[in-house]
Amino acid sequence: MKPHLKPLVKQLLNARRVRLPGAAPADSLRTPSLPYPNGWFCLAFGDEVRPGSVTTRPLAGTEVVLYRTTRGVLRAVRPRCPHLGAHLGVGGSVEGEDIVCPFHRFAFDPGGTCVRTGYDKPPPKASLAQYPVCEANGSIYVWWHALGVPPQWEVPAFPMDDRQPFSHDTFDIAGHPQDVIENAFDWGHLPALHGLKGLDIEGTPVTGEPTSTVTATARGTMMRGFRQSYTLTVIGLATIAARTVLPKGAGTLHVMLHATPTGPGRIQLRFGTKLELNGIPGVPGTVGRAAAMPVARLLSAVLQRVASVDTGADLLMWHYQEHVEHPKLAKGDGPIGRYRQWAQQFYTEPTGDLMPPRPPRAGASRSEE
Repeated sequence: MKPHLKPLVKQLLNARRVRLPGAAPADSLRTPSLPYPNGWFCLAFGDEVRPGSVTTRPLAGTEVVLYRTTRGVLRAVRPRCPHLGAHLGVGGSVEGEDIVCPFHRFAFDPGGTCVRTGYDKPPPKASLAQYPVCEANGSIYVWWHALGVPPQWEVPAFPMDDRQPFSHDTFDIAGHPQDVIENAFDWGHLPALHGLKGLDIEGTPVTGEPTSTVTATARGTMMRGFRQSYTLTVIGLATIAARTVLPKGAGTLHVMLHATPTGPGRIQLRFGTKLELNGIPGVPGTVGRAAAMPVARLLSAVLQRVASVDTGADLLMWHYQEHVEHPKLAKGDGPIGRYRQWAQQFYTEPTGDLMPPRPPRAGASRSEE
């Protein structure tokens, strides 16, 4: 990262927001050119919704109430009680397997059926509207579609130990999920903004599926000066997941970046790091394996702080970045045109920046626009 950016990134990381005199964030420039995309969006990391807890999260101009029953069943529901409209996220509680409205104590089971009230039999038509919800990769995803269409695809699950949570941070910034996920295909910014060197990409960066996976090798980021190989998976217009196996099979490092639309031109960024260790060097057998998780959790918090500095530079760019529908791309930018073509599948109607990809030139070692 360039030295002049470091004070701005430090401000962002400490305050969780950015205010620069004279600079207009992206959402203040004009009406956003991109609508909300359809798909699965992360509303929380798994450890943020514990059994018996109720929490409210914004999503695409509305709100979603997340809760877990005492037995750990996860649900995502519309926030208003169908009785008289009380907000379940404001004073609502979990009693056993039911979520209970604080206003008249209407109780709803995990299927959304009203099973009792605070004073009489439940009305037969009082049911709580639910969102499709799933939990994968230590993250809680909720399905959103502009037309209310049910889920069309599943979130891929990566091999990881669910007993160990991510160390994570959340930021509220201006921006759009498409611009965030574009970072995975914007290879030109990696050396320019992050100082990565010797970038090599293996695999097809963009396919027709809702997810895309490549292997990237470079020097920089968390292990300065050492070459690292990452498996990068893009999940819809919502998540960039990076995984790297440590030398000699010592463990695996997982990094998750989630972009969730909250309102016009606004997003929540959730960024998490988890280091999983298969043991402790020099500590044999059962003892080493038992000590691995608490040590890994401590190191995950340290690595999260280190990685946040690099991610903070991206957050700063996204917060003030205006979406350019027809960018003037340069050699070495990466497959941005093909990415934007791929992104069209997540919109109900075609967007204004539909860019037909140019065929790659013969002999090109990297996809260039």
